Amino acid sequence: MLGWRVTRWVLVWAMMVAAVTLSGRASAEVSGDDLKVYVLTFGPGDHAFFKFGHDAIWIHNEKAPVTNPLARDPVYNYGTFAFGDPALIPKFVRGRFMYWLSKQSIGTTKRIYQAENRSVEAQELNLTSAQKKALFEALEENAKEENKYYKYDYYRDNCATRVRDMIDRAVDGKFKEASQAPASMTWRAHTLRLTQGDVVLSLALTVVMGSFIDRPLNEWEEMFLPAYVQTGLRKVKVQGPDGSEMPLVKAETVLVKSNRPPVPTQAPSWWMWMLLVGLLWGGAIFGTARVATKNLAARVGLSVLLFVAGFLCILGVLFLFVWVGTDHEVGYHNENALQLVPWGVTLMGFAIGVGRLKVKSIYRAKWW
Repeated sequence: MLGWRVTRWVLVWAMMVAAVTLSGRASAEVSGDDLKVYVLTFGPGDHAFFKFGHDAIWIHNEKAPVTNPLARDPVYNYGTFAFGDPALIPKFVRGRFMYWLSKQSIGTTKRIYQAENRSVEAQELNLTSAQKKALFEALEENAKEENKYYKYDYYRDNCATRVRDMIDRAVDGKFKEASQAPASMTWRAHTLRLTQGDVVLSLALTVVMGSFIDRPLNEWEEMFLPAYVQTGLRKVKVQGPDGSEMPLVKAETVLVKSNRPPVPTQAPSWWMWMLLVGLLWGGAIFGTARVATKNLAARVGLSVLLFVAGFLCILGVLFLFVWVGTDHEVGYHNENALQLVPWGVTLMGFAIGVGRLKVKSIYRAKWW
């Protein structure tokens, strides 16, 4: 019995070694002539994480077995993260959340996005045999356990920018060279544009981010959005076999259609609504304060308004924490701290005293 167990483990070990060896040989024997390279652009979804779309690279290997979809049609996805990670919130708050490169077959990818009612479009690229082989090998190397993780940065290092950079390296920098014109809008405008269907999310995102996202961009930086990687690829020219220029994008195909309204092309303007809210808020505080000495309901209303104002100023404390205590550069120099001043939280403590017409509370609330 013991002899059989030893023999069995030797056989298992030998089979694993053989599989690894054969896998290594298969990778080494891949010819660029057998490969087709596609950039996949996925449309937006319902969840907040999916509002901005997604990118991936699909490589079709004509010589790989049909029975092995992951080898024949791997999709390289830089947007993988551990949603169930117990440390997700602390890592996200501190700006140290890790994403990684994963692989799945094109068939599985299409089924997932079809179920989510999200579009999938493929752009086949005009690459040389050597470029396709080099790109495939770079992706395989990047997908190794020791190489696949990266610190996610929404605007500068995400699923779209990683795909953009891999394609740029494959075409010797021609992608970046063709993407230096001024962008259509700022990072903030794009954020507002794509989240305007969810007003709370849209305002929350823009209020917690500082001036970093307001600076002018070029088209290369605008490619933090997958749709702009897609349009940017259409502008790139590469050298053909005969030495003449030809488009980098050889063909475009819709793999999955979605049933969604068109994506907004312009950022909304909130200033009139914000002005109205500000006037009503300031007017309510002024009005209740004017009659508070003679009217109990006004005093209660004033206390509530002051307490809410103080509670909102907790955001000012959050802005300072993001600035000095996290890696979220988008939250640095946030001028909204001048509207929600951190010391305004003291109004929560003074609110009850003001409502009771306590002289010290009124004086301190005014001073703060």
